[in-house]
Amino acid sequence: MYAEASTKPFRQFHFKNIIVNGVGVLSDSYNLYAISLVFFSITGYLHASPVDYSVLTASGYIGAAFGAILFGVVADRIGRKPMYGIDLVLIFLGSAAQFFTTSYSFLFIARLIMGFGIGGDYVMSPVIMAENSNTKDRGKLMATTFSIMFLIGAVLAAFVVQVVGTIMSPSEAWRVELAFGAVPALFVIYYRRKIPETYRFKTRVKGDADSNFSVSVKPEKGLKLQKDNVKYTSRLLSSLPVILAGSILWVLYDAYSSTFTIFGPITIAANLGLTPVGFTYVAVFLAGLPGTILSLFLIDRVGRKKLVIFGYLGVFAALLLYSLLLVFPGIFGIPPSTGALIGIAALLGMIFYMFNYLFSAVGPATIIGGTVIVPELIPTKIRASGQALNVFIDRISAATFISLFPVLLSFFGLGAMILIYALIAVGSSVLMFFALPEAKGRTLEELANEPAEPGNAQQSGS
Repeated sequence: MYAEASTKPFRQFHFKNIIVNGVGVLSDSYNLYAISLVFFSITGYLHASPVDYSVLTASGYIGAAFGAILFGVVADRIGRKPMYGIDLVLIFLGSAAQFFTTSYSFLFIARLIMGFGIGGDYVMSPVIMAENSNTKDRGKLMATTFSIMFLIGAVLAAFVVQVVGTIMSPSEAWRVELAFGAVPALFVIYYRRKIPETYRFKTRVKGDADSNFSVSVKPEKGLKLQKDNVKYTSRLLSSLPVILAGSILWVLYDAYSSTFTIFGPITIAANLGLTPVGFTYVAVFLAGLPGTILSLFLIDRVGRKKLVIFGYLGVFAALLLYSLLLVFPGIFGIPPSTGALIGIAALLGMIFYMFNYLFSAVGPATIIGGTVIVPELIPTKIRASGQALNVFIDRISAATFISLFPVLLSFFGLGAMILIYALIAVGSSVLMFFALPEAKGRTLEELANEPAEPGNAQQSGS
């Protein structure tokens, strides 16, 4: 039966899953980019220092960390469906509350609530997408849900900031721009509540052979399904090495990715002589989108590991060149400068940064940042909890990186920080090569060492 579910061709059901699952990611991306694009308004009208701003941005990550744990544990106990949609309700409430911001503390709490929902979504969406996907298309389906929707969210944020900024006063525009993140979440709450329980959870965890499953696969009549009888804690402990390896990869990725996402439209854009909105458009359309499309085409053909390693090698080369440009511009025949890059230096800086973004999108951004890895490699019984732990570790780490970035930037300088990120790319490539298996062309049951047929589940069945 699982083999039959894993070989079902791409259908309308899968496309619906991409849209309904991906809107949470779109909202997350929108809120991340929007707050970076209204940086000057927030620091001006709320009298927040750059460090205050970093802590404010990190509040969404802190909320996500704890939201992930709650959603993950409950989803493995009672099912994916009962929790699905609640995450978007929280995203909606937190995002909408930003419109009524009167103080720094109010905005901090609003983003904490929003983050709580985002954390739940970062658990529910990849787990449901993995369990509802066929083996042939699973990589591109999971990556599309996150990576493409993330890029759409970034472009939407830039567009809304651009439009609202022309029709409203600066003192009011930033509140509308932040609160608009509630709109996409509102439109799909109802449809999330209609997504059926996943086939694998119903059979593997609940042992239910009598439901109409979303993938149009029915157990043979009279077949006695055996649940996974291995203890929940035993499953979780045995999967910890894979979960931790995936978490470390995500932490290392976010060490530079999150700071670039939050501070790129401010720090990098200023260094290259671009406005935050213009920088977002250029980065997405010239690098992020082409790289992601290429990754979607290759992920189920070439495999996850090769793409990540290839992408990170490109990231390393691009960031190394960008760092050298900032620290030792004479190598490129450019005189030293203490301010923003200008002329040929700005052009080179843009080329190096865009190649970094392009190679990241081809590999690590789409696969690691797209949370493809952990949900594919762990058993159904603890898939949501394992992903929750993955999200918790990453979001706490990302919140720390974001909070510390202004301090580190003032101490080390942009050139040294970018060199550190280049070295992270090398370390991540080594970890990906040695620590994790390749998931291309393998079923979830094969990857997690679960019986291919639930009727043969004596050794693993609850």
